[in-house]
Amino acid sequence: MLTSEDVDDAFDDEAFMEERFSDVQRLLLGDGPAPGPETLVLLPATRCRLTVGPHTSGPFGSCFAVRLDPGSDLPAARVELLLADDGALLGLVDAGTLDGWRSAIPSGLAARYLAPPAPSRLGLFGTGEPAWSCLLVLHHALPSLSEVRVVGREPDRARDFAAAAALRTGLRVRMSEDAHATAACADVVAATGGHPPVRPEWLAAGALLIDQDAAAAAVPAARSVAGVLLLDQSAPAAPRAADRAVRHVSLAAPVGRPDARPESLPLAEIVAGRALPRRSGSDIVHYQGGELAGWGAIAAVAGLGHAWRRDVGIPVRLGRDSP
Repeated sequence: MLTSEDVDDAFDDEAFMEERFSDVQRLLLGDGPAPGPETLVLLPATRCRLTVGPHTSGPFGSCFAVRLDPGSDLPAARVELLLADDGALLGLVDAGTLDGWRSAIPSGLAARYLAPPAPSRLGLFGTGEPAWSCLLVLHHALPSLSEVRVVGREPDRARDFAAAAALRTGLRVRMSEDAHATAACADVVAATGGHPPVRPEWLAAGALLIDQDAAAAAVPAARSVAGVLLLDQSAPAAPRAADRAVRHVSLAAPVGRPDARPESLPLAEIVAGRALPRRSGSDIVHYQGGELAGWGAIAAVAGLGHAWRRDVGIPVRLGRDSP
């Protein structure tokens, strides 16, 4: 069984993280066999639901991850790793921390392709689990980062987060109460929820906005201008810089009719070298995280397997001899 700290220790490893970047890139480019589907099982009597992931290679052979999303009877979601042959339980972990890393690693890969050259300043919006994992991933993905400003709804919590982040990363991390100024001076801005929505027009020319916020209101609508896919950044009270365009990049190709005009530029096109993230150095890139088929199962199995190999976690005995 892995605690939140165990999950952080397992994922915050340079070699492990590079392997996961490769997993995401392989899925984006369609290299290797297509991942199997996820199966949703509703449990009306318990008001819970199970999501069964596809089979993938694990520490003891083929295994799969099962996510249990609780109803009113369970306090938190969890992920269990099961052996494919007989369903034996190999490990379990709180889903909240795992979700943070599952979202952050694709963002780290995207940052390598979309960030401006040698970014040094990061604006981090949010102080929860997603913000913590996002910070650790970007610290590894962008080694030129040297300064981080943290914006949160609760100043005391943001200050504590900044102090812990400085100790963990060795970067200059401080709390900021000015969301607009933080975004304006950052090379990369990561929005992870729990904060006022970040507006693209706040950002400096050439910056990258990583949007992991699930709130639909935080994502401006897309439009097309002369064949170039842009974000509509119009707002009644916000000035708009005429010399800047905001390019909208999504995690995977949009779903819909093959002949329909896409609303975003898939990250896969940039990773494959078929598209550029910017037309000029002044363009702002808005990356919106999302789901990638097969990635959730790979992340869970790889994380639990790496923790097992490093002897991280609390052993749990099952059966008649259990305490």
